[in-house]
Amino acid sequence: MSVLVQILMQSTVGGQDLRDIKPPLEVPQSLLPYFVSGTVILGFVAVLVWYYLQKRSQPLPIPITDENDTPLAHEVAYEKLAAIEASDWLKHGDMEAYHTQIAYALRQYIDARYHIPALELTTTGLLQAMLRAEIATPYIERTQQLLANCDMVKFATYQPELSEASTRIADARWIVDETKSLVP
Repeated sequence: MSVLVQILMQSTVGGQDLRDIKPPLEVPQSLLPYFVSGTVILGFVAVLVWYYLQKRSQPLPIPITDENDTPLAHEVAYEKLAAIEASDWLKHGDMEAYHTQIAYALRQYIDARYHIPALELTTTGLLQAMLRAEIATPYIERTQQLLANCDMVKFATYQPELSEASTRIADARWIVDETKSLVP
């Protein structure tokens, strides 16, 4: 207890007396500054929300293209199939690349022709989407057969004969030939 008394009895450093605490801040009685600042902040938030909603609701600009410049889906498919046929994959025995490119070209054609995301779907998913799009059964069956054969070469390491492999491109051309004039 004597230590506490000694601490209280000592004077401050430099001989100054202790100062009293500061009084509480005075709050202005007028609410006008608060009202004005609140209105400005609320108006700023409202402008931001309005701007965001206007930007979000605007449709994306549609690029204007001349329809004559855009090649048709079957024309693109024919070009790709001709390029595959002219390639050296069959000559070098690269059956996997050959079949992969045929399946890819056919999937691109189906995607462009029927607006089915064929490149993103499995073979089963693609065939189901073709059924939902009400494509005629013979075309779906031929597509199923072609893609199944291509999948066997790509994933099951099946090595077809050269004559069997060359019929794949003929099957792909047949599908393009038969479906190019159908109404999607």
